[in-house]
Amino acid sequence: MVNKVLDFIKKNKILEYGDSVLLGVSGGADSICMLYVLNEIKPSFSLTLHVVHVNHLIRGQEAQKDADYVQSTCKKMGIPCTLIQADVPAMVRESGMSEEEAGRKARYKIFYQEALRCGANKISVAHNLNDNSETILFHLFRGSGIKGLMGIPVKRDMIIRPLLCCTRQEIEDYLNKNKIVYCTDKTNTETEYSRNKIRIDIFPYIKKNINQRAEYNIVNAAGNLREIYDYMEQEAAKAYKKYVKDGCLLEKSFALHPALLNMIIRMMIEKTAGKLKDITRVHVMSVMELRNAEVSKYVNLPYNLVAKRTYTGIKIEKNIPGKSKKIKQPLIINGKICNNRKVEITLETKQNNIGNIPQLVYTKWFDYDKIHELTLRNRQEGDYIVIDDLGRRKKLKDYFINEKVPRDQRDNILLLADGSHIVWIIGYRISSYYKVTESTSNIIKVTFINE
Repeated sequence: MVNKVLDFIKKNKILEYGDSVLLGVSGGADSICMLYVLNEIKPSFSLTLHVVHVNHLIRGQEAQKDADYVQSTCKKMGIPCTLIQADVPAMVRESGMSEEEAGRKARYKIFYQEALRCGANKISVAHNLNDNSETILFHLFRGSGIKGLMGIPVKRDMIIRPLLCCTRQEIEDYLNKNKIVYCTDKTNTETEYSRNKIRIDIFPYIKKNINQRAEYNIVNAAGNLREIYDYMEQEAAKAYKKYVKDGCLLEKSFALHPALLNMIIRMMIEKTAGKLKDITRVHVMSVMELRNAEVSKYVNLPYNLVAKRTYTGIKIEKNIPGKSKKIKQPLIINGKICNNRKVEITLETKQNNIGNIPQLVYTKWFDYDKIHELTLRNRQEGDYIVIDDLGRRKKLKDYFINEKVPRDQRDNILLLADGSHIVWIIGYRISSYYKVTESTSNIIKVTFINE
């Protein structure tokens, strides 16, 4: 078995000469096997080994016995060992995470901190081939995409898994043959954990009734998927640069093959959320369905994300509920001008040449005599604007749709209104009814102060 692990390490370039490796050792069969095997091949790579043991404070005295055993074993082998406690029950109470997830999060945080403290450049954990096949099934049952079906990676940043080529049976055979004692965690036999259900109930049935080498076949299939995924990832990265602009998946990408589009959407979610752990195919497909949806339709995603159909494509962003700031300020009442800090109104004499009126975004000129009252406000039901010299009206809602103004922005656009008649959609256009003409007698100049 030692030679098998050594070949696996060399083939996958898991270790390099002179590496300093921190081993996460629980005291169970897998991690004790890893400790002995790495200690045996240590001279081949001139390794420096350190051990960390994490007590999750879940199993009371039994857990303390495991810690004592790991410490005494390391002492006999002359390997530095650090014992650290993590209050996982408290994490569960405070965060609402499952005990399994909280324990994993606590372990890896400690692993990285301890690696930094002792100067290790690699962190070795004891996942085996059975763990890998069980994880693949677990992800399959949860509805994972291809990435989740590729299984546990041999290495990821500082994390290495030198026993990923060995079955659980091979590990136990090695320990028994060499008369090496290990601890047994009774929680591994409890089916309240999802992974334990797969290990205890599902896999024995599969091996007995379908295929004795099921775990090998599952892992081999995952390897094939990894090769395909690596290629697809390269193509998706190229397409992402071409079709995703400012967090929006452009409409012209909708013609891409669904497999490629699926990966681009996953990349968008990961870029926005920083992770993909809880993203399933169902989530990705719900985003893809927005291709045929009306503008402003949306779907909620994990990590407080929202995917929205826009005029240009599909945008994925953090879902920060925005409250429109309601404004209703009178500017002209019974012919009296009431300036405020946002709008400045002045009376002007009529210009000889109407064509000399400048076309400015935040300053406009109006026929004062046509205005009954003027109010600065947000939109409301029944608003309309006159769009031409013939007096034809358009509902404000229809104007916003034609101008492709996103629905979630419409309530925040300020208006100058004379009752339900919109005099000026600030930042956009004025009503043709109020524009200055040759017949205008009194003119007001209105400037919006865009702070």
